[in-house]
Amino acid sequence: MIRNSRAFLFLVLLAITIEPALAEDPDTHGYITIHQVDIRLQPGYADVHVSYTLDDAFRFLILMFGENDVQNRLLEMLAFENATLTRMDYESADLKVFDVKQVYGDGLYWFPAHEFSTTIPNLTIASNLSCQQYENISRLENGTVYY
Repeated sequence: MIRNSRAFLFLVLLAITIEPALAEDPDTHGYITIHQVDIRLQPGYADVHVSYTLDDAFRFLILMFGENDVQNRLLEMLAFENATLTRMDYESADLKVFDVKQVYGDGLYWFPAHEFSTTIPNLTIASNLSCQQYENISRLENGTVYY
């Protein structure tokens, strides 16, 4: 009888933990939710800082099995073609994006239009000339020219 009650308790706990995962927003990608993306445009590249949260249940699994899945999901969600992950922890990550193009060879650079594979709640694009802020954006319609 005790064995059956333990099995029943296990199934109830399992159902409780699975239910929030089934009810999650359609725009989240598994256990990662992006809150903020900051893009700092540099000569020839862009520094990208991403702030996110990981579901508590998966933090332990990441600790045990490594961060490869988190890295792959982040890169998939941000959808930059030529990006390198330089730092990552449980709350944020830094990338270098080399999609920047030089324009006319006069020190002008072009950060092209971009489509993310998720909606970014807060996006900031900063250069030495300007700072643009967007909310709930999944696509940058226009690129940015900067020095």
